[in-house]
Amino acid sequence: MTIEEPCTLVIFGATGNLSRIKLIPALYRLDVAGCLPDNMTILAFARRPWERERWIEEVTGMLRAKFPDEELDAAALERFHHRLHYFRGDLTDSDAYRRFKTFLEEGSEFSRNMIFYLSIRPADFGPVIDQLGSVSLLGESHGWRRVVIEKPFGYDLLSAQALQKGFEKHLD
Repeated sequence: MTIEEPCTLVIFGATGNLSRIKLIPALYRLDVAGCLPDNMTILAFARRPWERERWIEEVTGMLRAKFPDEELDAAALERFHHRLHYFRGDLTDSDAYRRFKTFLEEGSEFSRNMIFYLSIRPADFGPVIDQLGSVSLLGESHGWRRVVIEKPFGYDLLSAQALQKGFEKHLD
């Protein structure tokens, strides 16, 4: 999938290992290569008590760890930092999703086109989709929505079918 329009990429589980060693470095490389839309923002949804500045420091550390023998381009790193935002929320807290919706709606830097990237445990896929749906963040009335599932889709055929059925309440 090529993304040409501005969008907001929301990463659930952004402070986890998969994001740290794969996702964030890949997004940085795509940015350096000019493959991300100019107005794309990357928004971490995580439970750590951080602010945006701390998230940017963490991402810089991730990149230095992933590319230890390379000098990171200062201009590219600054451009990537400009994309980064952070929202503190717990996956299991329904109030966090209401606050998250307000945060997105009030932030002029966030495109109404959104990708929700679930870099979380498979057991959390259903509850997160339900929470996003319950606060109307999956409807496409004001922009397109996509959900990316990073891990195995279920543990077997029956669990995959159950996930699919649950997702159909909120996703086309």
